[in-house]
Amino acid sequence: MDKHNMENHLIFIFKTFRFRSLIFFLCLPNATTTCILATEQIEIEVSETAGIRRFNHPTTMTFNLTESVSEETSFRLLDNGQPIEAQFRSEGSHRERLRWWLDFPTSLLPYETKRFTIEYGSDVPAGPERKSGHKLTQTDDAYQITNAPWITWTIRQNLQGLIHSVNYNRAEQLRPSSNGLMMIDRDGKPHPLYGENGSETVGRVLRDGPQAVGLQFETTSTKPGLRGVYSIVDLHFPVSRSWIEIDWRVVDPKGKADTLALELDLALDEPTSQSPTLVDFGAATLVYSVLRPGQQAALEGPSLVQDQDPSTSSKHMWSVSRGPANNLQPFVVAPLDSDRNAEGWAHIMDRQWCGALAMDGFGRHAQDHIRLSAEGHVSLQRSYDSQQNSSATNTEKRFRVWLHFIPFPPQHGAATSPQSMQNPLEVRVIDVTKR
Repeated sequence: MDKHNMENHLIFIFKTFRFRSLIFFLCLPNATTTCILATEQIEIEVSETAGIRRFNHPTTMTFNLTESVSEETSFRLLDNGQPIEAQFRSEGSHRERLRWWLDFPTSLLPYETKRFTIEYGSDVPAGPERKSGHKLTQTDDAYQITNAPWITWTIRQNLQGLIHSVNYNRAEQLRPSSNGLMMIDRDGKPHPLYGENGSETVGRVLRDGPQAVGLQFETTSTKPGLRGVYSIVDLHFPVSRSWIEIDWRVVDPKGKADTLALELDLALDEPTSQSPTLVDFGAATLVYSVLRPGQQAALEGPSLVQDQDPSTSSKHMWSVSRGPANNLQPFVVAPLDSDRNAEGWAHIMDRQWCGALAMDGFGRHAQDHIRLSAEGHVSLQRSYDSQQNSSATNTEKRFRVWLHFIPFPPQHGAATSPQSMQNPLEVRVIDVTKR
């Protein structure tokens, strides 16, 4: 071998040794992030459990990796071996990429189950992602989630009013008077949940992308009557639906909060006798009615309905009442021997817009109600009895609701039903392998 070839051979050996040494160093157990050379696979299963056909339904899951991965690690989602649109976002910092969010659309027949494969690693091509959709913008005092040109949500960083604005097709859906999330203490005093008057609210972004945006807010109350009560509020915005999922968890070991509530004022047209507000309730059957000026209607479950004797009342699985605000009268009442809970959703409508709202687990574990007024006031409440509140084991309360803003009528304007919101597709990990 001549001198020139010998030098080239030695340079090649040196570069190869240096590259392999670098890979060895990066893959050391004590390195900040793990170098994933092999392809990791996670098999997941998505199930429709409510008997409702889903079309491009927003599907969400979180999964944990056994080791943190570098920022350059690629992810993709496979359906029968073919990459499909999906959004992968890590919840932690660059040094703690262990918990991940996956958002993607799924179409399923009633009770159908499908399997998908998550692949990630240094040799995995990045999967396709939605090119347009939600865009998150942060200002000094608010978050804005925009899916141009259709809808823009504005959430104040102190969570005042819960939703400051919903602008849908250039029409504002809310009035500025909304109270938002509230806790009612043992003495019946309401306390709005936002970063003023004795509490501080801290917000952060859980995930941000065109497919979905997630925000989280934490508050510890220092107000008299609720001192030490801790709240976590998660807000989820899927791109394919004009709804928001609100998941409010309250750690309250001493049972200081008797009731959790959400109050909003929808910007409906003023009702008249000739053009009343329309309402639907999802009880164990559909209950519909009209509300003229000054009237309200409420779905409650379980409920106490006054008997013919004013001094007595009977317990029912659920009831719908209607009338003037200070004198609601039974309208539809479940049979005394009914074993069917109310579904726990409602529509409130003028002739342009419809607000669809739903509660999770309506009437199963607490006293729940949905109250609607002709003028567009919406109140959702979950109340716990005092004996249950005093129990040492009752440390966490959960209030999970959905709000959907759509054109009237909902049968034409909505891409889904309230029952679909209440019953998200179930996703679970079934296998983890390495190739």
